[in-house]
Amino acid sequence: ILSVDHNLFRFRIVANMVRSKKEGIELFAKLSRVTDQFLDVALDYVGAVPFDENVRNSVKKQQALVNLYPNSPASAAIKQLATKIIDWPIPTMAKGNIEFFMERLVHGGVLD
Repeated sequence: ILSVDHNLFRFRIVANMVRSKKEGIELFAKLSRVTDQFLDVALDYVGAVPFDENVRNSVKKQQALVNLYPNSPASAAIKQLATKIIDWPIPTMAKGNIEFFMERLVHGGVLD
């Protein structure tokens, strides 16, 4: 839909709820093979967030994981991803809601 409706052909992928970094890379490889075969898009692997029971607990408590469990494995991965994302260039002309969301997320202090 994004490629057809918004002319977006490159996507950054984060593997979620994986048991290891290796599993995240393998998941991305499978997804990449399928998209190469059936879709005209390119995927870039950004990283992975591991399975962490603290995610469920933070959802139940309706609190941010990184605040409630700052030292949990998922929090550490999210912080590491945020460090990468903060250095991504901002598009000069945002194409849609997703890019507007990312700009607000990265530069609006949501992850402070």
